[in-house]
Amino acid sequence: MSTPSRRATRSTPGASRRVALDVTVVLAVLLPLLTGGAVLLTRTEAPSQPDTAPTETALGAASVVCPAAAAPTLVTTASGSAGTVTVGLGPDGRQQEVDVAEGAVATAPGADDEPVVVRAEDDLAPGLVAGRYDERPLRVAECAAPAPEQWFTGVGAGTGHSSVLELVNPDNGPAVADVVVTGRSGLVDAPALRGVAVPGGSSVRLDLGEVVPRRDELSLHVTTQRGRVFSAVLDRVDELGAGPRAEDFLPPQAEPATALTLLGLPVGSGRRTLVLANHGDSEVRAGLRVVDERSVFAPEGLEEVRIAPQSVARVQLGATLGPLVGDGALGLVVEATGPVTATLRSFVGGDLAHAVPSEPVTEPTVAVVPPGRKRLVLSGATSTGVVEVVARDAAGEELASKRVEVAPDRGFVLGLPARAVHLTVTPDRTPVVGAVVAATGGAGVVRLHELVRSGLVPAVRPGLP
Repeated sequence: MSTPSRRATRSTPGASRRVALDVTVVLAVLLPLLTGGAVLLTRTEAPSQPDTAPTETALGAASVVCPAAAAPTLVTTASGSAGTVTVGLGPDGRQQEVDVAEGAVATAPGADDEPVVVRAEDDLAPGLVAGRYDERPLRVAECAAPAPEQWFTGVGAGTGHSSVLELVNPDNGPAVADVVVTGRSGLVDAPALRGVAVPGGSSVRLDLGEVVPRRDELSLHVTTQRGRVFSAVLDRVDELGAGPRAEDFLPPQAEPATALTLLGLPVGSGRRTLVLANHGDSEVRAGLRVVDERSVFAPEGLEEVRIAPQSVARVQLGATLGPLVGDGALGLVVEATGPVTATLRSFVGGDLAHAVPSEPVTEPTVAVVPPGRKRLVLSGATSTGVVEVVARDAAGEELASKRVEVAPDRGFVLGLPARAVHLTVTPDRTPVVGAVVAATGGAGVVRLHELVRSGLVPAVRPGLP
């Protein structure tokens, strides 16, 4: 038997020393480099710090903007204080002071069909509310604070249906806004609506029929690029010689959503058009249901709507909703597979009205509403709860105080006194979506909104040297 070679299994001492020496040399060279790199990384990377939420602070000043209308401006506040607010636009002596009392509605005279800014300071700032209404025919102009983004759906740029976009800069410095237009076949090339400059203390009006003339339904996405901009749309329907042109303001939607509640169906026969816009990159399917005082249901003939990516879809609902409105239908619920915006446009009795989604109300809110016949419509409760409603006249005298028990998957209606122009709505144990449907001199819808009662100060972390 042969034995293994010793030469194959034996290692010499010199070889061991050479291997050890090689490893030592390598470590001696690499360790300083690795250590230096770690130091550099440590110096260039910011230390990890937890995100900090903005701090809530008292609201010392507030402003809301009302679009142009040849009508008075109605002002109130939910702060529980009395004092003076200013109403006007621009520094050239167009400001007027208006006294506001607790629970009352003050009136500032009309200003030659131009927009106005309502400003309040100190105790009057929290819960500042304003409204503007043309009468006979009724036009409801929604007043609100400037917002960085707004969506308007169901806008027209043709002969039978046209719209005017108004951009208002309430501050002294310049402002710039971009407007993205979407139509039935996709995005619409509209270079004149990009980088629209709005000088300080003034407004710009853009007739869409002149800027982007086309016959299909449109959606607008207004984004503020510089300063602060308030945006509003005056919508018009012309019967082409069959009668006078009908006008009303089309309210904005704060952002696209997958679940929308549109309240405000004027009573009567006429055209009712639902317009849906999909601003995403994938097709969206939207199911439609009707709200009445008994349930939320899908009536026969109301089929699912498909909206292509970055496009607008229109659905004529007059034949379906007409009989249902006569039977007590109050609104429409849209449930979509992706975020959408929507408007339900009603052309009834020769007048125009819009139902647009709004955010649910969770805290006490105040609305200024038109005088005359009207009713409060509520829906969108997520659990059983109670809504307290107090109606007052312009002097602050209480006209009615009622308590409405609400529940999910139902609508609720409450008649309001004709002299009521100040409405306080307080939900308890559940959020609700609400709107006031006015019916004197035409049709109009006033949405309920959460009030701005405090400010937010962002957390600022100092940079590293």
